Amino acid sequence: MKVPLVVWVITLLATAVLQASPPALDAETAAKMARTDNPELAAARNLIAEAEARTFSTGRLSNPELGTEIAGGQDFEGRVSIGITQRFPLTGRLRFERELSALELKMARLEVKERERQIEVAARAAFYELVAARSSIALAREQTALSDAFAKSIDEGVGQGFGSKLDAEQAQLAADTQRASQDALRSEEIESAARLNTLLGRPADSPLATKESLDLPKAIPGSRPVGTRADLQLAELAVEAGAKEVSLAKATRWDDVGVGIFVEGERFRDEPEGIEPEALVGIQFSVPLPFWQNGSGKVAEREAAQQRKSQQLAALRFAVRNEALSAHQIMAARFQSAMQLTTKLVPAAVAQVSASEAAYRRGELNIQTVFLARERLAAIEAAALEARKNYFQSYSQWIGALGDLSTKK
Repeated sequence: MKVPLVVWVITLLATAVLQASPPALDAETAAKMARTDNPELAAARNLIAEAEARTFSTGRLSNPELGTEIAGGQDFEGRVSIGITQRFPLTGRLRFERELSALELKMARLEVKERERQIEVAARAAFYELVAARSSIALAREQTALSDAFAKSIDEGVGQGFGSKLDAEQAQLAADTQRASQDALRSEEIESAARLNTLLGRPADSPLATKESLDLPKAIPGSRPVGTRADLQLAELAVEAGAKEVSLAKATRWDDVGVGIFVEGERFRDEPEGIEPEALVGIQFSVPLPFWQNGSGKVAEREAAQQRKSQQLAALRFAVRNEALSAHQIMAARFQSAMQLTTKLVPAAVAQVSASEAAYRRGELNIQTVFLARERLAAIEAAALEARKNYFQSYSQWIGALGDLSTKK
């Protein structure tokens, strides 16, 4: 069945539109995209393949050895011997090697998982940096529009015989200054977008659309204990692997024994009969004697390493609990600061600007007082935006410390 040409055209156009439109991101989507597409994580996942490959050759017997011996003398006297020797461990060394290899595979997976956690936290932070940069630009545009309107009203008043030309020029200069500051804010947006695109595995200039704002929630999440963290699991497995390494070191204090079978043919002179051939079949054994190298030093080293790993695990657990606790406290403090600035100080500053402008029009204040009120409003609005960004950054750090990266606000 042939597909109509119009269907092909519509399909191609739809594909082109989808490819051209940037993805609309929130913090959760950015974190998932980073986990999927980050090139550093793609490289790290090869650790798992490497560990899987090592398990194929771990815990196996060594290859058998083929031995040959030829000796000759006069009148075709001599001896030829051919044998095969296989070495076997006297202890459970192979079992310990397999168990240790299985633990190393689990640790490789956890190493990748821990790196995913770190990348996701970084992606969330970069996302909020981008949202804050774009919010700063939007705020600057809004402030510039208000300044333009104020300058226009003064200029109209001068034309009607109210106010001075100097006040109008100063008001227009203030509006132009605010407009010029948008260029610096634009560079911050470009830098933030490049940082996020890098984490997402995209070119730095790829377009990014965001669908999440910096609006504060009604309340912060309650404190809770640390969840499953890959670095804690990794440290726990390291302790378990340390115990296996001690057992393996003890198991390797005795080298493998050798068991072989050989076939030997010999020609020798036996007077008065002359040259006589003879064939022999035999078994040979070789047992190492641990006189000079008994492995005690290696065992002591592995025991010390296991003790170190146990102490590192305890220290990490303590640090993680403190990290989660302090992250929640910081988040709470930043939330209070952001709420204070956003809900109280900003409205008060807006009201003060409106009152000062009205008083200026009535001739009760000079224009410098109006400019001072406007500068104070701009500073407070910028501080409120920065405080909201800091809250969301600390929120990202908190859920990263918990290990629960899919938690909703």
